[in-house]
Amino acid sequence: MFAQKIRELRLSRNLSEAALDEIFGLMRGTVANWEHGFAYPDDELIDDIAEYFKIKRSELIGAA
Repeated sequence: MFAQKIRELRLSRNLSEAALDEIFGLMRGTVANWEHGFAYPDDELIDDIAEYFKIKRSELIGAA
């Protein structure tokens, strides 16, 4: 769920993967890894991402 949601959110803001990497101070390719399900951000970063996109954490990670 997270992989699909982060991609949708990124595209809704017309951001490239590299741009989102830069916004969060990540190594280039990190967001691509998330979107392909190869990696997952830590809890603190999940909260930062949810705040950035102005959504609830549960919406981002797909929790009920």
